[in-house]
Amino acid sequence: MAADLSKKNMGDFLGEAKRVMEALDVLQQVHPFVGVAILAFKAIVNLELTRRENDRRVGLMLYQASDMMNMLLQLNDTRDPAIVGTHGSIRGRLDRVLDGIKQDIEDCGNAIDKYYKSKFMVKFFRSSHWASEFLKICSSFSQRTQDLQLALNIRTTLRVDIVMDELDKFIRTQSDREAKFEKEVQMRGGREKCLESEDKLVELLKIAKQREGRPQNKAHADAATKDVNKPTSKTDRLDASLLYELRAPLRNLLDENRALFMFKLDTQTSDIKDAIKDSETRIMWAFNSRFRQVKDLDLRYIWKEMKWTTSVKTPYFIAELHDYYVNRFSRLRHDALFSEAASDASSLALRVPSPTPTVSVVSDSEGEDRELPAVDSAYHELPIVDPADSWCLKYLSVFYVPSLSEGFDGDANGLVSVREVNTFTSAIPLGWTLPKALAYWAAGWRVDSQYYHARIEQVLNSMVYAQEDVLPENRRCISTYLDSYVIDGIKRLVRSLAELGSEDSDLDLAQLTAQRRKAQEETLADKLNIVKYEIDSKDSIKLFGSGRMENFLLPLLYLVIKRHLQIMKLASTVTLVERELESATQTLGNILEGVSLRVDQLAGAFLSFVMISYLLPPLQSHFVSRVMIQKRDSRGMRMAYTTFGTVQS
Repeated sequence: MAADLSKKNMGDFLGEAKRVMEALDVLQQVHPFVGVAILAFKAIVNLELTRRENDRRVGLMLYQASDMMNMLLQLNDTRDPAIVGTHGSIRGRLDRVLDGIKQDIEDCGNAIDKYYKSKFMVKFFRSSHWASEFLKICSSFSQRTQDLQLALNIRTTLRVDIVMDELDKFIRTQSDREAKFEKEVQMRGGREKCLESEDKLVELLKIAKQREGRPQNKAHADAATKDVNKPTSKTDRLDASLLYELRAPLRNLLDENRALFMFKLDTQTSDIKDAIKDSETRIMWAFNSRFRQVKDLDLRYIWKEMKWTTSVKTPYFIAELHDYYVNRFSRLRHDALFSEAASDASSLALRVPSPTPTVSVVSDSEGEDRELPAVDSAYHELPIVDPADSWCLKYLSVFYVPSLSEGFDGDANGLVSVREVNTFTSAIPLGWTLPKALAYWAAGWRVDSQYYHARIEQVLNSMVYAQEDVLPENRRCISTYLDSYVIDGIKRLVRSLAELGSEDSDLDLAQLTAQRRKAQEETLADKLNIVKYEIDSKDSIKLFGSGRMENFLLPLLYLVIKRHLQIMKLASTVTLVERELESATQTLGNILEGVSLRVDQLAGAFLSFVMISYLLPPLQSHFVSRVMIQKRDSRGMRMAYTTFGTVQS
């Protein structure tokens, strides 16, 4: 097997991991107690699958982990792991091993996460340390494989697929890029000489960036290309973070990274559990009528009355939603006036008979028609509507159709599906009714945009004033932060919000948005505290909110730069560690990278509308043009029009 390993590529390693994951899914259904290790394994494999580039050394570790998890599949031959034998029950022995496997997998994932985040120079000069760490993890996996063999009472001799000395050779083998960089290092006297000389490290840093061939952030790609040919620049200087990672013990770096990685792992594990639950729910729904799949009672009633199937055209859906609430609130006002008049006349109390339930007829497994008992009132009676929500009705008018459409039609395909309806309602804040959620999506987001525009501008201005009071030894790092491309990017982003126009909100909408802002900021602050306000990549942004990025971008950005302002104020009395603000700059850079990626997606959606309009007949092309105008006024597409000038109006 070791000989064959040299012929395998990253796709082979990940393919093996996916094959084992599929087999483990079946095993977990039979023996749920093994889930503690399986979920951790699936989480780190899924994180690796989502990366745009993979490292072969990481693939070797995942291959070894897959080999270990493969041993668990022997449980398929065990009907009852609780049976007690001469050495105790299999489950009793396995529980201890599974806890160890979970810990080893978490250590492996943490090492992978930190390795990918390290710069090329750090990986190169600390390659021996990383190799030792990877080999240690692989050795632990091999030991756990043997522990599983003993726990499962497998008497055959354990076949170890990868001999450790062969694995050592594969992990320490240099890539083509590393081999070329090694020549540059040797030309300058070798690794030790280069590490002792900052001038040589600066030269090597420039070479590494030239050969990397891709700037870290699209927003400053042009600037980076120009700077690389200059003899010395801020971009090429040895920042404190790089020097720290070159000199600090690898164990310290891994320990510092663990909190952030565990936050990622817990989120990934939660997503896996939710996916399993959703899959089970879909199977149950398959046996029910389509309208029963809709979770919200009001929307379920509408879906049933309109006899919609799995989806409906977005304009029809929004129009029916408007008509439904217009009729409901109108009936409430009518009933209230009639009840008041009847009370004044001392008449008998008004009795409103319950609607007669509609009897449903379904076919049983033998094909015989039978009547369902009309006991589920949720499917037949009008849901209760709170009269206090009547103020929301004006935000369901035609003027807010683009925003409301985008709220439900997430993929912009012109249809609203049952899944999209349930996604929308599941994101409604606790204590909110559906009309309040619709009012917020129609107009409340504009109020929030205005609020955060003002607050972020205020923080940026406060940073300039705070700079004047910092200690002399802190001025360099503060100045570098404020003069960075990320601050310019944030200014362009928040100032583009002014083009959205103002929203003349009433008191009810203002209170609603304030309530949502408070709850959302508290949730985001809790998550940011876990990771110490460090966002290590654009992929990590999704850990802070569900759905589209624009739903939580502004409060996230506001809380992050507000924290940076606190650091600056502290700089007037305390000497800062230089890498503190370097990390802060990188965090903002990663947020802007996420924004840039989202803008590209929205721009692509816009351009697809343009291309379709050219291919359609004149009448249909006119319709598409009207849709484009509506999309331009919606929340997400506005970002594509205004942010960084990606799409010009």
